[in-house]
Amino acid sequence: MRRFFARAAAVSLLFAAALLIPSRVSLAADDAPGFRQADRGLAAALANGDKKAVAALLDERFQWVEANGKIHSKAQVLDDLAQFAADNEGGLDARTVEFLGQVERVLGIHHNQRFVHLWVKNPAGWQAFVYLNIPIPAERPENMAPPNPPTESDKACDNPCKTLPYKPENEAQEGALGAWFRLKNDEWHPNPEDWAAHADIYHETLTPRADIPKLQHVEELAEERKLYGENGGSGGSSVLSMRMFDFGNVVIMQAFQGRNGSAKPTSWNLRLFLNRGDGWKIALSAQTNIL
Repeated sequence: MRRFFARAAAVSLLFAAALLIPSRVSLAADDAPGFRQADRGLAAALANGDKKAVAALLDERFQWVEANGKIHSKAQVLDDLAQFAADNEGGLDARTVEFLGQVERVLGIHHNQRFVHLWVKNPAGWQAFVYLNIPIPAERPENMAPPNPPTESDKACDNPCKTLPYKPENEAQEGALGAWFRLKNDEWHPNPEDWAAHADIYHETLTPRADIPKLQHVEELAEERKLYGENGGSGGSSVLSMRMFDFGNVVIMQAFQGRNGSAKPTSWNLRLFLNRGDGWKIALSAQTNIL
């Protein structure tokens, strides 16, 4: 979906909504002491070049994804610890949300890039699962044009609106994929009300072009529907490959995506879904382009 900055009305809505968001969006004294200890421990281990301590605080499936789409496994990070340590210095504006005691999401800025860190609670304790960097545009105009009308290619959306190259392994993954299909169809045929019903209050969309909270995303869908009708949206790029990881009622999705009919991925995507007891909802959609 083509992005644009929300109008003044949307800004007022966002401000009003911010007053209603629970204070746990930032860590309070009793929120997650175990996570805070692990996070501080990883920072100290990186500063000291302590490979053993770093290894203990990274999940075996850990991935560090640079802003250019280059992926480093846990083994590769440990082989070049200095590079990873340098990348994780100087974080600013960090905002942390705990999801059902199983996953911590940290959003912030460093090195003129946004970052997304996901930590998971394993039997061994809190461990880092994904570190993702996303470029920040060099120029961010104050005003942008309304969304473009749909193109010919937007008329069809099999993948990712109807099918995906992945078979869920359990009920949690099935639930997350069910929410995913609803969300993609609500973007393909703009339906702001239904999309909002399947997005968590803490949801944010981060791309190399923008950082968009839930209500602004809803406003964009409403504008698309107003301008171009129920067929005025886009389902987005095709999923070429996908992995899912579940932690209780929280599911992490990783996917390579690209243009329809192409075998070459153009972006690496990270998503987070959860079920608080009222159905599966998305709580994060982040991507960086593969250069």
